[in-house]
Amino acid sequence: MSILEKLNAVKDTVPHYWPIGAFIHHNPLKGFEHLNFKDGLDKAQSIFGGKVYMDPDYYIALYNEGKIKTEQLEKNLLRLLKESNLENNLKEAKTFMLEISPLWNSLRSYEELKVHDIDEVLHTYLEENSIYMNTEAWIESLTEHMTLYEIHDALFGTTEKELIEKEVIEYITRFLDKQQTTLSMEDRDLGMFNTFKLYENIDYVVCAENYVLDALEKLKVEDVEKYFLTHILKLHGWAGYIKYRSENKEYLPQQEHPSTMMDYMAVRLHFELKYMQKEKINDFDKLKAYIKENTPYAILKLLREKGKLTGTYNDAMEDHQNYQEILDAYVKDEINLNSLRVQLAKKELPELDMSLIEFSNFSNFLKKEEGFLWLKSLEDSYIMQHVDEFTTPHTYDEKPLSSIVFCLDVRSEVMRRKIEESGPYSTYGAGGFLGIPISFVEFDKAHTLALAPAVIKPQNIVFEIPVESHEEYNSKKSINKTTKKVLSDLKNNPYTPYIMVEAIGWMFGVKLFGKTFFPEKTNKLFNNMKPKKPKTTFTLDKLTINEIEKYVRRLHTNIINEVLTTQSDTKLNKDELYVLWEHLVFNRDLCMKVSPDIIKISPDIINKLKHAYHITGKDYSLQKEKLAQVGFTIDEQVMYLENLLKMIGLVKDFPKFVTISGHGSCSDNNPFESALDCGACGGSISLPNARALCMIGNKPEIREKLKEKGIDIPKDVKFLPALHTTTTDEITFYDTDILDEEELKLFSKMDKDFKKASLASREERVAVLPNANKQEDLFIKTMDWSEPRPEWGLAGNMCAFAGPRDSVRHMKFNNRIFLHSYDSSIDNENADILTRIFDGPLVVGEWINLEHYFSTVDNNIYGAGSKVYHNVVSKIGVYNGNYSDLKIGLPTQSVLEEGKAYHEPVRLLTYMEAPLEIVGKAVENSVAKEFILNEWIRPIIIDKAAKKVYSYESGEFIVIKELA
Repeated sequence: MSILEKLNAVKDTVPHYWPIGAFIHHNPLKGFEHLNFKDGLDKAQSIFGGKVYMDPDYYIALYNEGKIKTEQLEKNLLRLLKESNLENNLKEAKTFMLEISPLWNSLRSYEELKVHDIDEVLHTYLEENSIYMNTEAWIESLTEHMTLYEIHDALFGTTEKELIEKEVIEYITRFLDKQQTTLSMEDRDLGMFNTFKLYENIDYVVCAENYVLDALEKLKVEDVEKYFLTHILKLHGWAGYIKYRSENKEYLPQQEHPSTMMDYMAVRLHFELKYMQKEKINDFDKLKAYIKENTPYAILKLLREKGKLTGTYNDAMEDHQNYQEILDAYVKDEINLNSLRVQLAKKELPELDMSLIEFSNFSNFLKKEEGFLWLKSLEDSYIMQHVDEFTTPHTYDEKPLSSIVFCLDVRSEVMRRKIEESGPYSTYGAGGFLGIPISFVEFDKAHTLALAPAVIKPQNIVFEIPVESHEEYNSKKSINKTTKKVLSDLKNNPYTPYIMVEAIGWMFGVKLFGKTFFPEKTNKLFNNMKPKKPKTTFTLDKLTINEIEKYVRRLHTNIINEVLTTQSDTKLNKDELYVLWEHLVFNRDLCMKVSPDIIKISPDIINKLKHAYHITGKDYSLQKEKLAQVGFTIDEQVMYLENLLKMIGLVKDFPKFVTISGHGSCSDNNPFESALDCGACGGSISLPNARALCMIGNKPEIREKLKEKGIDIPKDVKFLPALHTTTTDEITFYDTDILDEEELKLFSKMDKDFKKASLASREERVAVLPNANKQEDLFIKTMDWSEPRPEWGLAGNMCAFAGPRDSVRHMKFNNRIFLHSYDSSIDNENADILTRIFDGPLVVGEWINLEHYFSTVDNNIYGAGSKVYHNVVSKIGVYNGNYSDLKIGLPTQSVLEEGKAYHEPVRLLTYMEAPLEIVGKAVENSVAKEFILNEWIRPIIIDKAAKKVYSYESGEFIVIKELA
């Protein structure tokens, strides 16, 4: 296996880290999804350490509250005990989990050791089966996933790790910088490692792969694959971002400043060699020899590094006592404490007919399995409760005035309930990008936004263009741009504060103190200064070949004219510019009859037009290709609207208004803001997708085509786009100018009802959001720059439902469910519609769910820590203080309240109302097949035709309820 293959074999241990401007929720253990959920967590825990389940106290509290049902706990516990022929000990096992397990660590007590005799048979058994009797295995365990410099620091008290990691972080933050700093690193276009050679004065020509190979040989690394993983784990946030870049060739920063995981490994190993070469123990061969000669001392030092030595042993080491004697005393005490724990625990179960040795194995078995047992019992309790409610019959006969399509985002659930309660309205749910992936170019912006799930690359570009005069906008925009530029300079340039602080310091004062003490008034002041965007439309139709060629030619000739007039004082008329353009692009001869001014143009200017401004045949073809992606064909427009309508089951009995709502969040000074926007749109607002589909839906020619496909939309039906702001639950409508006078009256009624629904939704949400006592507080949270929790976001998510809304409309989920509309009777035998739901919404739902799960279970390892300590770095993400690893996952404010779990970590309970055969076909066809079958979600199938409810467990569908 080559060195590259060895690196590739371990790099997927860390997931992609998307830059924070397009924050993508992700499963931090995605690299383990090829394993069953339980096995994957066991392996991840052995690599990352930390926790993968909540503590027993957490689950016991839920059990005492009644959330975990006794019958579910006993059922799962009995199944586990049967596998080990221990089913007769169900009562004792349950007592152990509820009463003894929470005290397990406290039973290892030095005080109790003084007054209790240790059973010699048990002590001997534990000693013989302990790792302490195998010195090599013990040392290997203590040095697991430690680099050479970390082991060196532990043994000799050096600080190489701090120096090395600081050097690595300083270099990669500067190289990967996305224009956060004005003092950019030079020569980054050479790539990460080639730039690094200049940075560190490496004066010989070598590629990153050979450099790494040489470094590993110098360090005498035996298990290269394992050592790669060890280095990746040191800064797995940065490693995840570099992995994301290297595997996304279309990511512009990667194109401009290439980087690979091998480059990153070369940087890390370079600094390891640089700082270790001055040390006597500077490779693994020397390290092994040293440990062999000083085994007791080395083990004690490693134990101290791991925080496993008490003061008694530390004091003895400081006094330079005999290290072997100290180690022997440590081992004896450890075995005694373990023996004592077993003995004390056994006393709590006097009726249990087991020897102490048998009980030791029994208790260790239960401790190993209890996390998964509790988790599954909690999930099963919810599943049975939900299934009973899902299968309770309800009917809703009133024909709605309006149907509104929301994102399936859990934050839509309360809003949908309140809208349905407010009047004759039906609601639907779909993935936030609404099945129409677009690369969107917002009005007055130059960059594209990929408004689609991260696994989908949009192939169609949509421009937002004005349809009315906007002189006032241009005027205010230019003022704001100037102000923004000045403020940016003031923050980044070391000289401008001396010159400009007196002139514009007042602006900082207004924002700083205003946002702190008067956020509402300050927000209003600055909103009045913002330019108001003019009315716009979208470029939804494909350009003709003639239009494309015309636009590119105009672009090129405008550039040529600008260069000639500003850099050579040459003015050409339209025909002359065209002749020069043909010469540059098609290499045609210049015609002297047109104008002698063309011939006088210097060769330098011609070369500049070709090389600096790219007026070439190659660029002409490239620009035409890009413009060919603008808009959709008629067939594509029909397909996307048909797909959405069929996916949600709205194919007949259309109401007067079909509202399609995108969603987004609103908060100030919040690096994680994109995590609160639409996950199905790459962490952006999904309004453009909604507007695009509504514009398509209102076209008569599209409706004619749909009619041929069996979807007859009456002429008087209007599609209206809207935006749901999740922080305030406001619904804002767009493009209502298409309505006539009578329609506006109906719309006015609907608008008022939706405002009442928004108010009711806020009333429900304000009760659970900290530091919010009334509705106004929700608005203030969106504009207060010091607010760490503008909303709960997706915290609390626990389940997803794909089926008719009427099956769950009567249920209250408190913003904890992803609701995707689906009608299996419309689907075909190949389950194409359900497969699309699996491929998009379910994939994103699993990422969201498991990121919340692991960020809650162990925020130190899988989360981002507190926002209070965050600094934005390189416009990529956040780290703590002046330097640290990139923080992955979610901040504590997103999942914890007052240090306790607000989010309830369970796998995504995924309910599908469809025949079992349809679900099975969709699973087979879906990209989500791996994590579905490996139970990273919990699939439950409600097959009303077969009158059965199935749960997928341990590789098979089992019936959990028979329907009447």
